[in-house]
Amino acid sequence: MGVDSAGIESADLLRAAAAAGFCVSERMLEDFRSSARGLLPRPQRGANRGRRPVWLYPPGSERQLVSLLRWREHTKDFDVLRVLLWLDGFPISTSAVRKSVSANLSTMTRTLERELAVETSRLGLDSAAGRGAALNSVSSALAAKRGANALPRLVRVTASERASAVELLLRLFAFGETVDTTEEEAATVEKVLGVSPGRRQGVNGSGPWLVGPAQNLFDAAQFVSVPRMAETLNEATDAELESARQLVAMLFRFLPLVARMIGALFGNDNYAGMQGVGHLDENPEFVMLLVPMVVGMIRAGWQENLDTIATALEPLPALAADIERVLDLPSKEVERNLEGQPEPVQLRARLLLDAALDGKLDQAPHGRL
Repeated sequence: MGVDSAGIESADLLRAAAAAGFCVSERMLEDFRSSARGLLPRPQRGANRGRRPVWLYPPGSERQLVSLLRWREHTKDFDVLRVLLWLDGFPISTSAVRKSVSANLSTMTRTLERELAVETSRLGLDSAAGRGAALNSVSSALAAKRGANALPRLVRVTASERASAVELLLRLFAFGETVDTTEEEAATVEKVLGVSPGRRQGVNGSGPWLVGPAQNLFDAAQFVSVPRMAETLNEATDAELESARQLVAMLFRFLPLVARMIGALFGNDNYAGMQGVGHLDENPEFVMLLVPMVVGMIRAGWQENLDTIATALEPLPALAADIERVLDLPSKEVERNLEGQPEPVQLRARLLLDAALDGKLDQAPHGRL
């Protein structure tokens, strides 16, 4: 039996894409829905139109196509696109998501190991004995790197401290090594990551968000290092992956917006040590780490902490929409609406509106939640 007559034909999908500003061909649709890609549902045969069979896509396929096309402007990686569509709530199977994320983690590990091997060879060292020296050399190069793909320099540290911190991060989180560390080293890593102001600054009368020993960050490597995340992903049930989906979507989309809002309100992008997450939503590939991270945290018993963060982020979509609506109003009407409000409220509103007008609160394009 074919699908319901409410299904969608290819022509409908093409019109939806065109309305969103994209030029799509039948050949592209065929590629997107192929078993190798799995980015669109496959059509099913419906009732004939005369003697010609009609093939229909499930309702909602047009939204999935538009979401896919928007994401393709930022990444062409089919594994990443598959996970992004899953986060948008479209019917991508958890098994496909697991496979895509696992493949990404494996590629990451192979790339890191290859870089170490190349550096070991360059230094003229034995592959086993020279690993430590190669890692030290690679860490120093990464620490000294500048430019768009370099680690942000948000808090001042010495060059040697920065290099040592990068090496520790690679050993613990990239390679999953067990390393004896000190609280002082952990505090330096917080500075290199730029989060250390989170130990001093609060927002809206609340205390600092970064509390407890700095070494807690290193303890997290037990379940969010790349090797451990790969294991966790393979062990996780479909139910655990589904439980992580909404949390990952909220963190990816709205935690960066919170960071940018805080920066706008206090005139300091790293006021509370959150500048590093302020633009994560502009890097779709980050979801390939965020998914196994959240799954690992859930399995480590952090569900309540994650739910607290998600609850705090829930008002953000409405707030962002309100700001967009206010920007469309005449300036005189905005001023009338602000009149009579307490001075602190007026100040915060104007700071956020100015930031929005400057494009600082723009969100990366994505589909629906």
